[in-house]
Amino acid sequence: MRRRLTAALCVLLGVMAVAAVALGAAPASAQENGPTLIGSVLDTGGRPVEGAAITVTAAQGDFSIDVTTDAQGTFIAAVPEAGLYRVTVDPATVPTGVSVPNRMQEKGARANVPAGEAGTVTLELRRQESLRGTLSNGNEPLEGVEVTVSSVDGSFEESTTSDADGAWEIFVSEPGRYQVSIDPEALPEGVEPRAGTSTELTLQVFSSQQRAVLFSFGESDRNILSFTDQAMQLVVEGLRFGLLLALAALGLSLIFGTTGLVNFAHGEMIALGAIIAWALNTSGVNFILATLLTLVLTALAGGAQELGLWRPLRRRKTGLVAMMIVTIGLSILARFLFLYLIGAQPRSYADYVTQAGIQFGPVSLAPRDIYSMAIALIVLIGVALLVLFTRIGKAMRAVSDNPSLAAASGIDVNRVILFVWVTGGSLAGLSGVLLGLSQQVKFDMGFDLLLLVFAGVILGGLGTAFGALAGSLVVGLFVTVSTLWIPSELKNVAALAVLILILLIRPQGLLGRSERVG
Repeated sequence: MRRRLTAALCVLLGVMAVAAVALGAAPASAQENGPTLIGSVLDTGGRPVEGAAITVTAAQGDFSIDVTTDAQGTFIAAVPEAGLYRVTVDPATVPTGVSVPNRMQEKGARANVPAGEAGTVTLELRRQESLRGTLSNGNEPLEGVEVTVSSVDGSFEESTTSDADGAWEIFVSEPGRYQVSIDPEALPEGVEPRAGTSTELTLQVFSSQQRAVLFSFGESDRNILSFTDQAMQLVVEGLRFGLLLALAALGLSLIFGTTGLVNFAHGEMIALGAIIAWALNTSGVNFILATLLTLVLTALAGGAQELGLWRPLRRRKTGLVAMMIVTIGLSILARFLFLYLIGAQPRSYADYVTQAGIQFGPVSLAPRDIYSMAIALIVLIGVALLVLFTRIGKAMRAVSDNPSLAAASGIDVNRVILFVWVTGGSLAGLSGVLLGLSQQVKFDMGFDLLLLVFAGVILGGLGTAFGALAGSLVVGLFVTVSTLWIPSELKNVAALAVLILILLIRPQGLLGRSERVG
């Protein structure tokens, strides 16, 4: 058992190592000319800070070098030897609206340059609160339009004019309520505010927020969809969302069906897939290749969990409730590890970020959404055929019905469970990758989706593969279509309300089997 546990831990460490390399590997050529410190200076919005004067000082104080950040906010400092260094930013050289935090001014940032490789450091400067926008009349930017921002209490007032692109920004003194106005009489000839809109707005600016302001000019060119067209668009989007949910729900249902374990860490497998694909894709790996590598790595992560954690716990006769508590702890650990690795800011893939929609009558879908739906549907059909017609699929159903009887009939139960964990990890990873195409990649995206995944599994019937598919489609449809009548912030409530109503009528779920109790 120790050899298997060691092997499983090695696999898990290997997966984490690959992800860490993809997330933060330094350029291999950084050490060609001796020890080097590579750094980047960003504001709290993730924007690079150009032209900031950086001072790198050895911990002993016997060495100092001054460098300046480039247009990407990066700097490279050649240092005499490996060791600890202190990095400071000259507050007088940062752009307007960006400030150096007091703690960084006093103590600087600590950077370590290892022997034989480049050291890296990232400095985050505070971006001041601001109001900003872009003025345009149709596709024509409005240059030279004066915009005035004043606080509601009268303690602050400042004006600026829009540039050649129609863009403007005013940094405010502190968070609070501000009035933003333009003078209609000063607009270019032939340009008038859009009917029904105001040239004076009152807005709330929160701490560290860069609040966008929208003024509308000319005739509206928006195509207002009818209720029927909106409903058709939302139905298609609901089917797409339901199919992607079904990938994750199917893996969760298979795991529960064969082991009886309610896995609260399954959401983090979704996030792991999206994060690995993002890390590989933004490191220069083609998105399709990154997706295939992600499926392999998430499958290994699922197998490593089974071999290194769940199988030893089953051998120790650990109860299912105790194991469920372990999954909650594992979920929290993984979620904050992701937060540490990629930060709290949403991330986007390097490929397929912006795509024009393809019209199918009143329905518009981006090519990436069409391919996502097709891939999800093919994979779901493939897994269904595997469960129904292959030897391993029949073994999975046998273990799900009665593990003891399956073992007595010669089925290797542990091998079947390992296969289920590998399959479940791969399905969750694929779900995360495809969801990251339509949504941004976040460290807690799996946690946000976990409740809907559970709703799909329970609605379809616990432990039934086809039930997970049916339940996820119902949940996906109600989440999106319900926004026709209720605010989008409450869309998950509609899906959970339907879950409660259906379970009141059919407690075993849509495709679950009723059981006699007592």
